[in-house]
Amino acid sequence: MPQQNGTKKTRTDQVYERIRADIFAARLKPGARLKFPALCADYDTSVGVAREALARLASERLVRPQAHQGYTVAELSQEELTDLTMARVEIEATTFRQAVVHGDMAWEGDIVAAHHVLSRIDTQRFDASEEVLEEWYTAHEVFHRALLQSCPSRRMVDIALGLRDEAELYRRWAGPLGNEKDRDVAGEHRAILEAALARDADLAARLLRDHIAHTTQVLISGAESADALACE
Repeated sequence: MPQQNGTKKTRTDQVYERIRADIFAARLKPGARLKFPALCADYDTSVGVAREALARLASERLVRPQAHQGYTVAELSQEELTDLTMARVEIEATTFRQAVVHGDMAWEGDIVAAHHVLSRIDTQRFDASEEVLEEWYTAHEVFHRALLQSCPSRRMVDIALGLRDEAELYRRWAGPLGNEKDRDVAGEHRAILEAALARDADLAARLLRDHIAHTTQVLISGAESADALACE
């Protein structure tokens, strides 16, 4: 995951973040081969730095090593998404539950602030500009990450966030969420926030599980039209 602000970035950090951003933006397509000569030219770097950056991305399952062929961008499938969702609903919801139990006033302030920013973005403008869409994606991720941060187990938080990063590929490549018929995404976020602030850990965890599962159903049902999943 990207380094925190204030930490001096190495050349490997910079190349890693650029490749990562290009994967999320689908400038590097699912299944695309990542050849070192092209990578070094495109990112103005050495083979050693590119190899280190790809190794970090592989640990996040955003790229996959191929025997004698270097790396490829992760491919998408319903099977992979279903497996990922099973892991997320258990780990992320459990992490969130612990965050609700142990969160302090500072955490409450963080999640309220993150939700405020997210709620102020007009999702009806998705078709208007890529900037608005990117703004929503960023605010959405900030909100969900903030929900987990007061969990006392950093390992649980890191695992949960790593799974979120994998799922982000599906969210980005399957097209914008938020305007689905018969679904109130903003209402789901608001209900999750309210349960957290009320310190109802069981309800908060259940709402998050439902939120994750519902999003997966939307991605699968819209996969064919979005041309984002290699359905089997």
